[in-house]
Amino acid sequence: MPRIVEPGRRVFPVRLPFALPIREGVEAQRFVITYIVVGERGACVVDTGAAGSQEHLVRALQELGLTPADVRLVVNTHEHGDHIGGNAFFEEWAHPEFACHEAAVRWIEDLEAQQRERPIYQFERLVNRSVRITRVLHDGDEIDLGGTTLRVIFTPGHSPGSISLFCPEEGVLITADALQPVGGLPLYMDPRKAVESLRRLAGLPGVRVLYNSHREEPLTGPDIPRALEESIHYIERVGELAEEARRRLGEGAAPEEITREVLLALGLNPPPVMPLTIISVTSHFR
Repeated sequence: MPRIVEPGRRVFPVRLPFALPIREGVEAQRFVITYIVVGERGACVVDTGAAGSQEHLVRALQELGLTPADVRLVVNTHEHGDHIGGNAFFEEWAHPEFACHEAAVRWIEDLEAQQRERPIYQFERLVNRSVRITRVLHDGDEIDLGGTTLRVIFTPGHSPGSISLFCPEEGVLITADALQPVGGLPLYMDPRKAVESLRRLAGLPGVRVLYNSHREEPLTGPDIPRALEESIHYIERVGELAEEARRRLGEGAAPEEITREVLLALGLNPPPVMPLTIISVTSHFR
């Protein structure tokens, strides 16, 4: 049975497990939190997880008295495979609208471009087929589901097209991957924009519950501003460590060497040096 995390009246987070390929013969067991948002006009699914994990979403829909056919809209918070991998499933079974920020459209529709520009080992295991985006979102847009509203907040940094969604009726903020886990892998493409996005979220009024895509328990009360501030400091710390490593190793140091030094300094041992972490660390030099 799926695990529905802290169900609310309108927003129902659902945990979807998946295996993340690391290298030949090695994979990490991960999960992503996706969301069923219920309104009078039907259901909206926010993010669809990695390919092959949609049975959990289907069971969660059934627990709410719904089927995939009741899903009128799929919103992708950003472009990455563990958030868009189930799009093709819903296209086949529900024929909903597919929505994302305008900056995310290209990578969602052109998977080859995404893999070329942000390489991931065995990317096709996370997402095996693209869909066409039929609704382009912009900062400040409001998605009206009938008695339930999702306000679009453009929060780039983790990816070029990342958005967060705020449901004012519930006081629920879905941050997707905007919140950088402290002590975890640095995963972002533009640290300046990532920090700006976090500061914007910290100033958002009316937030009572904050959900992050890779954290099982929601944040509430004073834990919300604390987590946002800690995330900002962590990104800034990665930047400081990157500059220190470059000075120590010399201007000609390979990106892999610098990344290894930074990850070790963060306490990540063995250091997971791979394209994603190299992009994050070296993004501080741009």
